[in-house]
Amino acid sequence: MSEHAIDSPQALAQVLILAVVADTEFDARELAILDELDAYARLGTTREAFLRQALAHAQSTRLGERGYLRMSDIAQIDAALEAVRDPAKRLLVCRLAASVITADGRVHDVERLVFDHMLCRWGLTRSMVSRAILANRWPAPA
Repeated sequence: MSEHAIDSPQALAQVLILAVVADTEFDARELAILDELDAYARLGTTREAFLRQALAHAQSTRLGERGYLRMSDIAQIDAALEAVRDPAKRLLVCRLAASVITADGRVHDVERLVFDHMLCRWGLTRSMVSRAILANRWPAPA
């Protein structure tokens, strides 16, 4: 079980952080897309709190050093996923994760594995995420 309360901003952020740090690097384009999409407010947190949480997580996780997920990686991901139960919040996190993992113009294998595992565990598909993005386009930044 996750250390965060069910459906809390920290729980949502933790799942998104898994997508951000899956390839073991913070790419400036990933952070830029999160800023552009106002992801922090959508999750109910601040940029500073998100980055603190992400940095702490990045120091303890090295998913991207391999091209596969170990059972311990899957257990860690599942614990984070279990803390997000609201279907709308799950879809929100998936929409943000899809933006993050494509922000650098390339989807790394481990990013795809984490994202696909997230979708599978939550009973979502890429098509569902795509339709949600198209149905509810976020406003373009000013």
